[in-house]
Amino acid sequence: MKIINRLLVISLTLVCVTMLGGCSVVNNSSKFAATEVELGMSRDEFVGRFGQPYNKEMSYTRSGEKEEVLYYKEDVYRSCWYTVTAAFVFVDSRLVEQRIVDEERIFNDTDRRPHKK
Repeated sequence: MKIINRLLVISLTLVCVTMLGGCSVVNNSSKFAATEVELGMSRDEFVGRFGQPYNKEMSYTRSGEKEEVLYYKEDVYRSCWYTVTAAFVFVDSRLVEQRIVDEERIFNDTDRRPHKK
């Protein structure tokens, strides 16, 4: 039941990310929303398609399966520039979850200087 709920949340997240990416005036969306990322795809296929991550975490699940989280950063324009960090969770080398970890605005539209929080 947990897996079904998890897959439902992931599917809804992917739909929302895709819809939000389509609202942009400038056609600049996340490469992960613009490309087919499929749950169940292998880690090797994923890394072959998107390159090496900038960071990763590894652990074992409670049932003893190897869990690996790969982190990717990219700059996306949505009325201003953002750096988006996405995490992809693999269990036994199969993609089981995609999530946005952080979105940080890096430039204002008016001055092109880094935005200070």
